[in-house]
Amino acid sequence: MKTIDYWVYLAFSAFKLFLFSLYTDTPFSLGFFLISFSSALILSSWTLLIDSRKRRWILLSLLALHSVLLISDVWYYRYFGDLLSVQLIPSMTQMNDVGGGFLSLIRWTDFFFFADFLLYLAFIFALKKRVAERPQINRKLAAVLAALGLLVFFAPLLASIAKGERWLTGDAASNMREYYELGFWGYHGYDFGKGIVSIFREPEPSDQDKALLQEAAADLRTKNSGEQPNIILVQLESLQNSVIGQEIGGEEVTPYLNRLEEEMLYFSSFHHQTHEGRTSDAEFSINTSLHPLRTGSVYTRFPDSTFAPLPEALRTGGYDTAAMHAYEASFWNRNTVYENIGFSRFFSEKDYPDTEKIGMAINDEDFFRTSVDHIQKLQEPYYAFMIALSSHIPFTIPEDKKELALPGYEDELLRNYYHTIHYVDGAVEVLVDELKQRDMWDDSLVIFYGDHDSGLTEKGREMASKLDADGTTEQFELFRTVPLWIKPPNLSEGKTIETVGGQIDLAPTILELAGIDQGFMLGTSLLSGTEKPVVFRDGSFRKGDVYFKPDLTSPPGSGECYSIESGEKIDSADCEPYIGDALDQLRISDTVIEDNALDYIEQ
Repeated sequence: MKTIDYWVYLAFSAFKLFLFSLYTDTPFSLGFFLISFSSALILSSWTLLIDSRKRRWILLSLLALHSVLLISDVWYYRYFGDLLSVQLIPSMTQMNDVGGGFLSLIRWTDFFFFADFLLYLAFIFALKKRVAERPQINRKLAAVLAALGLLVFFAPLLASIAKGERWLTGDAASNMREYYELGFWGYHGYDFGKGIVSIFREPEPSDQDKALLQEAAADLRTKNSGEQPNIILVQLESLQNSVIGQEIGGEEVTPYLNRLEEEMLYFSSFHHQTHEGRTSDAEFSINTSLHPLRTGSVYTRFPDSTFAPLPEALRTGGYDTAAMHAYEASFWNRNTVYENIGFSRFFSEKDYPDTEKIGMAINDEDFFRTSVDHIQKLQEPYYAFMIALSSHIPFTIPEDKKELALPGYEDELLRNYYHTIHYVDGAVEVLVDELKQRDMWDDSLVIFYGDHDSGLTEKGREMASKLDADGTTEQFELFRTVPLWIKPPNLSEGKTIETVGGQIDLAPTILELAGIDQGFMLGTSLLSGTEKPVVFRDGSFRKGDVYFKPDLTSPPGSGECYSIESGEKIDSADCEPYIGDALDQLRISDTVIEDNALDYIEQ
């Protein structure tokens, strides 16, 4: 066959798409295969217009490039549950902080993606040994394959648009929905096009989005009951809820945090809502009561957008506001973002002593002690926001700080995670003791929370196996639940509160306790007695005992409904009332961030 080199190339390309779905545990339906294969035809049929001797080397190069993109997508998906995007480019220079974590995602089997390169190279040399053949140019075949590819690719797309499905026109909650609709190459092509358009697009919401925003703004209610106490808010790195109360070999992982329930309000059903920005997403959602972006981080993509943030509301209400993060001030654009959202001061790496580092910055004990010194220089009332770092992935900790035995655990990264969390537990005790000794505890509003999970919760890994987190709801809770402790001023005794909430609910809670009106915030105070659905970036949500897991291979609104308590599937009618609201909430948040839409709301 005179074009056998091309057909072998297509066979290798198709197999690699299957391998990608296998490695990422994503669906590989016949429809998805056809649309992905059709885009491969569109992208490669032009090579049939080149003589066969040159074509083979071009196809070899395409296989190599395909493998590089596939393996990069696999590693990114394992960490973030999403695909690479050109809109991540502004964040790439900031990714060195998770480099060690990414190494844990690499498996030797991943390099099978490059096996076809070696096989095709051998195939080329085998063809050279055959009887010399006249170079072939196949214009008719190229035209037929290109036309077939265009037909197969665009037919379902046009049918979807004809049905009014809006997954491609503003309602896509996740990049994965576009991936399943457009296939591998279609997704990356569409994403590249969006990136180009975003460069020239003027930010302005549509009339429909303006109406949606105005309706949301009209629903805002604020109940003020506080007297402007000093506020100390502490973000604890990678602290997930499963470690609270956990014992390994008879040893408590977090002995001090376990006891905090006695003198603080412990929220046992609090969820992180972060996405690809992870730590920066947590900071953003906590301080603005908005959702993270579906691609990249607000900190690097929209650092100057207009919000109605917590620090600005407090500053307007008479507070001195300060952020504290013992790393480079420009890292993740924090110096720009913090000023934009209302922090009057930013204490960064240069404001902390050059003492022992644990992870990427000075150890949390010294960070907390020095931060308390900085707080005492603020004018009362103050809002002090601290971002701790010792338990940042890849969880590097000195040997003399490893105090747990951890019998039965073999994953070194997981062992180090538990060691660092145990260390952070002691560091929090140091902070609380400092606050009590300096008479800064009783009258203050003090809050601790975890920013996101450890990144080690994946089904089949040692953590999930040890905790029997195999089912859908168990996996959800292991991945999404983080601890939250709140101590209002002069709290007499602590207790556990089972109110279901998320990170966008914390700013309204703080403003309620501080007696200050909130601006445009999507969250609801955790003390208001009203529970809204806790919405996540992929369109999933939790409302009370109900958990909705969307089917991203189908139009928006499709998915499965579960009971958190039983872990069983339940009637979809229990989820249906909230699905549209969840998608609207994400759309409103995106519009505020990407289009500076608050400027268009009638106050």
